[in-house]
Amino acid sequence: MAKVALITGCSSGIGQALATRLREKGWQVYATARRAETLNPLINIGCQGLTLDVTDMAQINPVVEKILNNENRIDLLINNAGYGLMGPLVEIPGKDLENQFSTNLFGPLELIKKVAPVMKAQKSGTIVNIGSVSGITATPFSGPYCASKAAFHALSDSLRMELAPFGIKVIIVQPGAIESNFGKNADKTVTEVLKPDSWYASINEFIHKRAYTSQDSSTPVDKFTDYLLKIILKKNPPPVIRSGKKSFLLPFLKRSLPTGILDKILMKKYGLYDLDQMT
Repeated sequence: MAKVALITGCSSGIGQALATRLREKGWQVYATARRAETLNPLINIGCQGLTLDVTDMAQINPVVEKILNNENRIDLLINNAGYGLMGPLVEIPGKDLENQFSTNLFGPLELIKKVAPVMKAQKSGTIVNIGSVSGITATPFSGPYCASKAAFHALSDSLRMELAPFGIKVIIVQPGAIESNFGKNADKTVTEVLKPDSWYASINEFIHKRAYTSQDSSTPVDKFTDYLLKIILKKNPPPVIRSGKKSFLLPFLKRSLPTGILDKILMKKYGLYDLDQMT
């Protein structure tokens, strides 16, 4: 009997690569995305495609029920759906902040709540939450994204301990720079947030630069995915996995440098001293 995986955020990048690799390994893969047409490449190789916006709680139950009706089990849940909201924190509308946390935290948690009882009944299952090294080392102009990923890490730590007695493993993945559309999508949020009268208008190029930081010398997504699956499919996988360019550098700097020095390094990198000289 083939094992069953449910993966969110499969329209491109990490989610699409994970679905592809698991299908090649013989898994029954249920790939989800907000727009059904983006799943056609995965459907063509034998994955099941389902529409799911993780911020729409009304869509979560039908997705889980459909999988259970077809397969009667879920062995692996990968919470991959997410995006990066970028811009100056004091200028980001509250509704945008709410959507960031709905997508990166509340939606995945709701999905876990629906899948965990299935895994408890099976006495086995693995939940993989895709976090980020940005949840460890916060940087200027990425506050909402960093905060949502830090919260996702903490949530995963609690879940790992709470669900262990029921045979359910919880793994948090903290990628570094991985080849994807993340930078392009993050840059769109900068364009939407940054207004002509912004306090930071004179250094807007640094804010756009922050949106694309994850794509600087990034690790190919297939290389990252192959490594990740090799680890998470082990009998006893580690609770935290880091992989990709800068996945160890940023946590090391956070751990090793005094906060004031790290602040200065990041402020210089993202133009904040240039702003100070202009005001």
